[in-house]
Amino acid sequence: MLSTGVNSLDELLGGGFESGVLTQIYGSFATGKTTLALQAGLLSPGKIAYVDTEGGFSPERLSQMAKARGLNPERELQRFILFTPSDFKEQRRVIGNLKKVVDVSFSLVVVDSITAHYRAEEQRKNLTNELAKQLQVLLFIARRNDIPVIVINQVHFDSRAERMKPVAEHTLNYRTKDILRLDKLSTPGLRVAVLERHRLRPEGGMVYFRITEKGIEDVGE
Repeated sequence: MLSTGVNSLDELLGGGFESGVLTQIYGSFATGKTTLALQAGLLSPGKIAYVDTEGGFSPERLSQMAKARGLNPERELQRFILFTPSDFKEQRRVIGNLKKVVDVSFSLVVVDSITAHYRAEEQRKNLTNELAKQLQVLLFIARRNDIPVIVINQVHFDSRAERMKPVAEHTLNYRTKDILRLDKLSTPGLRVAVLERHRLRPEGGMVYFRITEKGIEDVGE
């Protein structure tokens, strides 16, 4: 179990991000998805394989979070092994190669986001099966190394349901056992995390948090 660094969120998740499991975190822009993933990596004991498909990984932001927590920024940055696939084909190659890269020295794998390139190319050809294969590889890595794997997902507006829904919902929900949705609130600076599905915990629970220079913190801190 890997702590999120937020007591209320850990409690919601039954202790944190579970080893050997794919956890899906989804939400709209600026809800804290990347910050939460960076924080989990920062607080993990080993190396972190970070697949950045959107250019959202910020060494400056990670350094700020490390400094605010009294950690050595340079040392922490060296633990993050960054991969930046430029399209869906390269993403497939990168995720496939993670099977050779990730070993017992790693404590976390993050794909941020799993659907950015998929979404850009899905109109030109059916990539659903390929996306499913990538998720299967990530699940294999999680189980073989007994570590958490976080897949961040985007959202789109579903006109039939008249609400925002995760991209490739059926494909991701089939393979991710724990699903966490992040939303903005009308109160400036506040966010909410909603547990939509979990292997062991009750569904529908929610906690409030805020984004600070340290990363993500309980509202009361």
